[in-house]
Amino acid sequence: MPGQAAPAVVAGGTLLCGHAGEIAVAAVSPRLTVGGKGVLLLGQEAGLPFAPSIPPPPPVVRPCLHVTIDNPPKPAPCVTKPAVAGSPATKLTLGGVAVLLATTTGTTTTPVPNAAPPPDSTWSVSDPGQSRLRAV
Repeated sequence: MPGQAAPAVVAGGTLLCGHAGEIAVAAVSPRLTVGGKGVLLLGQEAGLPFAPSIPPPPPVVRPCLHVTIDNPPKPAPCVTKPAVAGSPATKLTLGGVAVLLATTTGTTTTPVPNAAPPPDSTWSVSDPGQSRLRAV
């Protein structure tokens, strides 16, 4: 619900893709912390894969189940796109950059050729990682 305070997302919080993949937030700003955990800023959520990779980005809690149309199917994990406009904080910023909230959402895509349709999906925050700092 717009205008209602929601928890800020911090390190250790999790994002969920539309294919049940889940990743833990790792890349955060150390300039603002809640309980010793840095907050996730707008822009830091883009390009995160819902699959293990080298070097590891955020830890994969549960891999994305999206596959290709190949026979046999191959994994085609989601990668986050930037948050949807209007879903990050409007009142809580750090250096003019919005903090992401538990209500933040976005879309995903897969860079893998022959991904089963539709190649795009959505992502959302499944756990912000804290409940002390709330913002709108």
